[in-house]
This record gives sequence, structure tokens and C-alpha cells, in this order.
Amino acid sequence: MVGSRDTPPSNQDGPYGFDPGSISNFEMKAGATNGATLDVSTAKKLGMETFSASTNWINSGRRARWNDSLRAFNSQHPSGSKYLSGEYRFRSSMYRPKSRAMVRRDEAATASAFFANEDVVSITAADDDDPSQQASAEVLKALLQYRLANADPPDRIPWFMTLCGARQDAEVMGICVSKVGWEYQERFIRTEMRPIMGIDGMPMWDDQLGQPAMQSVDVYEKIKDRPFIDLLAPENFRYEPGCDWRDPVKSSPYLIELCPVYIQEALERMESQRGQPAEWNKVSSSALRGANDLSDDVTRRTREAGRVPGKDHDAWKPRDFDICWTRVYAMRFGGQDWYYRTLSSSGEILEDPRPLKEVYLHGERPYTVGCVVLETHKTYPSGKIELTSDLQRAANQDWNTRFDNIMLSLQPRQFVREGLGTDLNDLRTFMPGKVVSINVPKDMPMQNAVTWDRPPPIDNASFQEQNSINLDWDDLAGSFTNSSVQASQQTQQSATGMHLMSGEASGLNEYELRLFSETWVEPTLRLFIKVLQAYETDPVVLALAGKKAQLWQRFGISQITDELLNGGVTTKVNVGIGATNPQLKLRNFAMGADIIAKIFGPAAAMGANFQEICKEVFGMLGFKDGARFFQPDFDPRVQMLQQQMEKLHKGQGQGQGAPPDPSRLQAAQIQAQSKLQERTIQSQTDLQIAQMELERTRLQEQAESQRQVMSAHKDMLMAQHEVANRVHPALKGAGL
Repeated sequence: MVGSRDTPPSNQDGPYGFDPGSISNFEMKAGATNGATLDVSTAKKLGMETFSASTNWINSGRRARWNDSLRAFNSQHPSGSKYLSGEYRFRSSMYRPKSRAMVRRDEAATASAFFANEDVVSITAADDDDPSQQASAEVLKALLQYRLANADPPDRIPWFMTLCGARQDAEVMGICVSKVGWEYQERFIRTEMRPIMGIDGMPMWDDQLGQPAMQSVDVYEKIKDRPFIDLLAPENFRYEPGCDWRDPVKSSPYLIELCPVYIQEALERMESQRGQPAEWNKVSSSALRGANDLSDDVTRRTREAGRVPGKDHDAWKPRDFDICWTRVYAMRFGGQDWYYRTLSSSGEILEDPRPLKEVYLHGERPYTVGCVVLETHKTYPSGKIELTSDLQRAANQDWNTRFDNIMLSLQPRQFVREGLGTDLNDLRTFMPGKVVSINVPKDMPMQNAVTWDRPPPIDNASFQEQNSINLDWDDLAGSFTNSSVQASQQTQQSATGMHLMSGEASGLNEYELRLFSETWVEPTLRLFIKVLQAYETDPVVLALAGKKAQLWQRFGISQITDELLNGGVTTKVNVGIGATNPQLKLRNFAMGADIIAKIFGPAAAMGANFQEICKEVFGMLGFKDGARFFQPDFDPRVQMLQQQMEKLHKGQGQGQGAPPDPSRLQAAQIQAQSKLQERTIQSQTDLQIAQMELERTRLQEQAESQRQVMSAHKDMLMAQHEVANRVHPALKGAGL
């Protein structure tokens, strides 16, 4: 039912969230019937209201927390801290960067878990018994691998930086937001006259003109044709605060992306190209310049420490390179999602409302939202920095207080008796060998004229409090650092106890990795696969993916079609227990292999995948894979069986040795036959590819020859026409 709530009312509902009693919601229910079309005026009104409501909710509920978390990440005291007041101007106000260290440590753990080897993603067929779906899974895995890791930089997605950046956003802001899509851009070059080709592939002939039929063709140069995964700043993304906290992207009735665009680019999109309608509706230049960032987003300014409001609009900067802000909407109306774009200032429609499935061929909202802290019934969960904010303040307080004590002990205060004519600046300036003149009566001791005030020395209570804060921090953040080890040694903790502490910290880290993978990594890659299924048409990329997937050798498929790409697949990210500890992961892997070998014996080794095992082992040891350490298509089992067969044949020739084992001999024969068949298929594939290349070359040469013949025929016809034009007047003048 359209307009019904997917989640029951909660304490999040109110004046800044979903308010059933508001006039706008009644108007939405009255117009949002099934099959209703979203007109321009309704879209503009809904856009302004939803943006205002969501922004008010963020300003009242999350903005201050975001700013404090960003300041903690930048090693700055929170707003309103006593260390920013004038009373602490001459006191220690340093910041212990424990929050930054925690985020960097989690980023390193994320990189270690997701990039241990190149095959982090596992794509399998939804139906294992369907060969076409198996082939589709292999092709999509190869395409994903190519676009994320193997392509050249212009066409390769910076997946490492994007993934680590998403983890950083989730740690600091509480959520990470990404957009997945495809960008295509082309540029007009020239217009050419080309022959009209028939269904047989040959040029069509114009009998009236006596020459091939020609047509004008616009030639374009392809500039961009690649997918993208962009990481959006959380303050530049809005969704309904009262939606389902488990999946806000799909359950929210609206999504709003604040998208900055250069004014020059906006003006170009408002112009029609080669008779085609303009991408954007035309608005005045003053309206574009009015949609700038002079209002200054506080969260953005906090993130970019030292940023001056409106700095993007300096006088020396070309005005066409100024930034105007637009809003991209995904609005649920009339039982379906609608896409449109408005200007941020006045809400003028730049792109008219269209059904979302017409804009994105896969038909889904192109956004994903993830987190690392699970907080039920909260659509905007807290970040780890927010969870540790009190401990961060306690660590700063302990450190600054102790540092003040140390500085006073090294450079204590001085009490000077008045009326002695002493220059206080001389006493404040410490310098070895300096002489200070003091007018002290002869009968007055020096210590009565100048007295040093030293605080009591620092005792162990301060360091014990620091250790307590560090241990509480490690318990909450799931860390096992050098501070934990030193505190355990001071409390005489046993090695078994420290091992248990390390195991608990590792378990919490793996839980956060699994939560991050389930909420952001896997949904993003699943959406990315749908984008590839809908938009990937590059023949070179598809050919490389088919070769990598070995479609012909394994499935007998020589061409990648749309039906093959659109097969049902299941995407999983290989992040499991011990993912953050390579030594533990390698030990667990060896333990599992040892258990399998003990249960099933040598038969289990015969079915193992040698290449995949080497890739996993060398990946855990710090290498991408172990392919460069072995010969191509090397398998030690085949070599071992061949050596055994040679020994058996040699023993039979000499009349010595035990009788051969039939099972091992049969296994060796089967293995040898499979290798022979694989090499035969490979040679057939190479031969077929060579024949296709030869045929393509022949067709190109034939087409070139045909073009030359047509050009010569055209020149001959033109020459005959010129001769006729010259001879005809002469014959007419002669009376013939």
C-alpha cells in the first residue's frame, strides 16, 4: 500500500522527521495514487519540504556530534572545551591523538582483511546446476576483477582508497555513503559522407544518380565510458529519519544527494548539442551563481580545518569555475521511484521528473549506506569516535594535568618580595650564566627575597589512571595495543591472560569487519555487478573477461551475450575469522587442511585446487599470489603420479618391484587425460581465435578494396560527367 509505514512509530518521529499530522503528508497521500505522474510543481514542492525537514533533523540531532567527531579525528578539542578558553591560554592544552590512532589502526586492519590477495570477492551461480549461470558468475567475477584491480588508471576504480575511505567515514561519522553508476561522455568531431550499407553488408546503389547511395554521419569521439563508485560525504546525503534502520536506502520514501557542479559545466548542459535537446533546463546565470557555498556547511568547514567560508569564490578565480550546488532526488511517488534534479537555492527544476528505471537501467536506487557500530532503531548510528569521546577527554585531562605539573617542577613559579627594585622580566627569562641584579638588604637572606614554588612530585596514581583509561579504551574499541601489553606487564598478567585479551580484541575487530562488509561492501559490489550487467558493452573488456574466465575451455561458450551477463549470481566477500591477523589466518588454514587430510586421507589432495591454494597461502604471507613462483599449469600431483608411473614401468622392465596399485594408476591416467584434453581444447581455442583474426583481417581488406573500387568508379563517373558537360555545348553549336 502506497504511503504506509514499513516501521512502527518510534521516538525518532517528530517535527524533524515523519509527522503524520503535517499538511504536506496529507497532500502527498491525496496525490500519490498508483500510476500517478509526478509533475514539475509537485516535484519542486516535495523537494523543498523533504530537504528542509531532513536538514532540520540533522542540524538538531547529528550536526554537533559530527563536528565533535571530526575535530577529534583532526586532534582538536571539541567545541566549548575549557582548553579553548582564555583561562587555559598559558596552560598545557595538548591533545592525545588516540582517536586518530584508533581509526588508522582499523583502516590497516580493513586493508589487511580485504586486500590479502586479489580474489577477495566470491561470485557464485544462484543455481549451481545451471551451466549458463556458472558461466555468468565466472564472467562477472572477471569483469569485477578487471574494473577494480587490473584496468588502466582511467578505467580502473580506485577501490583500495574507496574502501578504506568508507571505513574511515563509518568510524568518524557513523555512516558511509556511496554512489554506484556509469559515466559516458562523447565529443563531436566531424560529419562524414558514408555509403548506405545493405543487409548483405555491401553498399547500396542509387540508380538515379548512378553512384552508391550516400548519407551524412556524425562522427563522435568517446571520452568516458566506465563505471564509478564514488564516496559521498554524509552531510551531503539525506534520507527519512523514520525509515527502516536496517536498510535506509530502500525503505526511505526519498533520497537527496547534494551534488556540486562547476558553473561552466552547468551552462554546457543547458545548451543543445547537434540538434539534441539540452540535458538541463535553462536557468539564469544569476540563479546559478546564487546557489554557491557562501552559506558555508559547518560540517565541511570542520572537516577541512582552517577553511575560510566562501573561499571557493575568490576574486582572482574565473567566475565560470565557481561551484553551484544542485540536489538530486529519488522520490517515491505514485507507487514508483522518480528521479529529478533541482537547484539548491531556489529549487528550480534542472532535470524534469522521470521514472528512476529510465535513468538507471538496472532499476534500483544507486546508493548504499554502511556502518561499523550497530545501534538498533537508529537510522543514523554513532561512530566509534563518538563512543570513545568521554575517554578521549579523560586522556587529555590526565595528560595535560601531569604535563602542567612537570613544567612547574622544571620551571617553578617565583615569589619576589615587593620593593626590591627587581626586574621581573629578568627573572622570567631563564638563561645559563645569566646575572640578575637584586637590591636585597644585607641583613635579609636571599631565600626571603625570592622563593621558588614547586608542586609536589608526580606519584604513581597518575600513571595508574592513564593505564586504566588505556585499558577502558581498548575494551571499548576492541584494540590490543602496546599500551595494553605494558599495562598487563605492570599488573603481572600471565601470557595466557594476554593471549585471551588479544583473542577478545581480535573477535571484536572481526565483528566490526563483518558488519562493515554486510552493510556496505557486499551491497556496493552487488549494485556494481548490476551496473556491469546493464552497461558493459566494451568488446575488448568483454573479450578479456571471457578469456580470464575460460568460457570456451570450461563451458564451450565463444561469445558473451546479454543473456549470459544477466544470469543470477550470488556475491560474497571473503572475510572470516582471523582476517586481521595473517599469522592466525595461515595457522587456521593449515589446521583445516590437516583435519581434512586426516579424515579423507590422500584422496582429498587429489581434488584440491593447487592454484587457488597457492594464491591463498602466498596472499596471507604478503604476496598477491604465488603464480610467479611456479611454471604455468604446474600441478605437483601430476608430476608425482608421472614419476610413480615411470618407476612402475621401469620396475616391470627389469622384473623387479611390487605390482602397481590399480587405483593410483587409474588416477594418474585420468589426470593425464584431463591435462591432455585441456591442452587440446586450448590449442583449438587458439586456432579458432587465429581464424577469427584472419577472417576479420580479410573482411577489412575486402572492405578497403571495395571502398577503393567505389572511389575509382566515382572518380570515373565524375570525369565522364565533366567531359559530357564540355562536349555537349560544342555539339550543340555545331548543329549536331
